[in-house]
Amino acid sequence: MFFRLTIDAFALTPGVAEVLKQVRDDRQMAKSRMEVLPGGLAAAPLHYADKGTPQVVIVEEEGDDAALLAGLDRLAEVCESGTRVLVIGEANDIRLYRTLMGRGVSEYMLRPVGARQILDALATLFAEPGAAPKGRVTACWGARGGAGSSTLAQNLAFELARFLREPVVYADLDLAFGTSVLAFNIDAKQTVADALAHPERLDEVLMERCMVDYDDHLKVLAAPGDCRSAGRIEVEAIDRMLELASRMAGTVVVDLPHQWCEWTDHLLSVADEVVITATPDLASLRDCKTLKEALLARRGSAGPRLVLNRMDAAKKTQLTAKDFEETIGLKPMLVIPYEPQLFGEAANNGQMIGEHSKAHRVAELFRQLAGQLAGKAPVVRKVETKKKGLMDMFRR
Repeated sequence: MFFRLTIDAFALTPGVAEVLKQVRDDRQMAKSRMEVLPGGLAAAPLHYADKGTPQVVIVEEEGDDAALLAGLDRLAEVCESGTRVLVIGEANDIRLYRTLMGRGVSEYMLRPVGARQILDALATLFAEPGAAPKGRVTACWGARGGAGSSTLAQNLAFELARFLREPVVYADLDLAFGTSVLAFNIDAKQTVADALAHPERLDEVLMERCMVDYDDHLKVLAAPGDCRSAGRIEVEAIDRMLELASRMAGTVVVDLPHQWCEWTDHLLSVADEVVITATPDLASLRDCKTLKEALLARRGSAGPRLVLNRMDAAKKTQLTAKDFEETIGLKPMLVIPYEPQLFGEAANNGQMIGEHSKAHRVAELFRQLAGQLAGKAPVVRKVETKKKGLMDMFRR
């Protein structure tokens, strides 16, 4: 299955338009966003005159070779770096094919073309080395307000960046009350609110401006943390932000506010992983059950993951991990003990747990969580011991 490709297809003839709609509706494109537009190649440059290009642009042209090449030159002027172009035409000419490949066209397909042919071309295109990065998106959600989901998301992003040694983006989408600026102790001149305010202008350049480099691998897209700047978020803006973040990093961690609305529902549905943070109490158990049922209806078998936080804060009245597993069928992938001093000191210092107390058991738990979500075994650091020799005996 394709990973959330964004595709604009410009059809010129009714037959190709119908085939492109079949591609759009195919189950392999369930996580992708594909729009079928009229006008063919001539309409594409005009469409992108004031907006960014998606990962893939498919264009149809039925004119002669000169018209095709001239149209592609105009399209190249507005295409962003990394955008792949697929051309559908009627000229069966090897010289034209070589010319198109030399100009950076990713694929040329002859009419009549079928849906399977286009799907196979897309699969081949993004299986190539150097294809546009398709980062995995992990959405972090608190079963109830104050469950610790933001703290978990921040530490998860930090540990994933260290674990993978590759770019990771942390996006704080709690515009009104997000804590990322304080938690990472950063100065964000532009925030995620600026990125989402005008999705039609959002591109990699603006994303880079809004991000803060926390270290060599972790980029933070911080929230303003000001209720006065929290406006309405559009689903299209979220999709555009995720598309760009997925191009820029192999892993994207999204910290969601505890509010149920159209865009949070959408993001929870399309994310590769959903991690629910809950506390061991009856209200969290109920909300986990409700959310699990809602997500299974949208995501099929790709259910959420569960993390229990603040275990043993109230030993006599708390529920156990087994209670959650038996009642709602979710076995916690991680149980974080109640350590108020550790988390409080780290928060006051503007540090992650792995920075404040690298050897602490909670830091190791976060490393294990990063390893599980990365799909790799946690790194085990071996401690070398020297063999004792005769000189050691004499020294004793």
